[in-house]
Amino acid sequence: MKARTPSQAGNLLSALRGMIRWMTDEGHLHEDDDPTIGIRSGKAKASRESGGFLPWTEEDMARYRAKWPLGTEALLMFDILHYTFLRLGDAHRFGPQHLRQIVRKMAVQIATEKSRGNTMVTVPVHPDFAENLRAARAHRIIGAEVFTGKTVGSRILPMNKKAWAMKFKKFAVLAGVNEPKKSCHGVRKARAEVAAYADCTESQMMAMCGWTDPKMPAHYIAQANREKLGISGMDKVVAFDQSQSLDDFLAMPHENKPGTSRQNRVVTFRSNFRKKL
Repeated sequence: MKARTPSQAGNLLSALRGMIRWMTDEGHLHEDDDPTIGIRSGKAKASRESGGFLPWTEEDMARYRAKWPLGTEALLMFDILHYTFLRLGDAHRFGPQHLRQIVRKMAVQIATEKSRGNTMVTVPVHPDFAENLRAARAHRIIGAEVFTGKTVGSRILPMNKKAWAMKFKKFAVLAGVNEPKKSCHGVRKARAEVAAYADCTESQMMAMCGWTDPKMPAHYIAQANREKLGISGMDKVVAFDQSQSLDDFLAMPHENKPGTSRQNRVVTFRSNFRKKL
């Protein structure tokens, strides 16, 4: 485990645990004899320290859209990630069968691969995504099983998620988004940030992103709240700096003049006349 990178160690540990779960279920191994109990790969710590995949910026998205217009496979792949919040494991198999009408609204509904089908994602179809789907259908680049995949003759067939990710990465590099850590997951992270800035609740973000742990949306919400507090705090500072200061009321004349100038005469209010008399 130590001879591998944290990511490689984490993948190996996940594979071993999957095998051991099968061995336990089949009675070949007692659950107390699981050799992976207590072992950590360091993947989570390394991800926290490095920040993991980089979220796409608004400039990245604008650059990608400028390169790939409506009716292209490249934009369809991007919009699947951008408007559905799906992970790569679900985006590569996303197809027409995952569109449902819920409360008179068309929505994306898919059981997530990561949860082994136990968690359902529900995301209403964004108007811009609906427009992209119509354009893609008009250009005949949508398959019957999946929206995007490999083209074999006149058919569009599913492809494995690694090949799908590599294809998307190629489109991103051609558009000028070529940083190593900006991939499919970076689009998902960027949209999670947008959801947090839009004041979505933890429960709403969990439903859209397929999370089962509230720590995930809480992380994005806390980050968005911190930045919004900083912005609103500076707005207050700017408003205070632009307000009238004491010097505006106690301004001295530029030069001394003989006698009393009109602006420096004593003003007697009408309410004080009777007192003086």
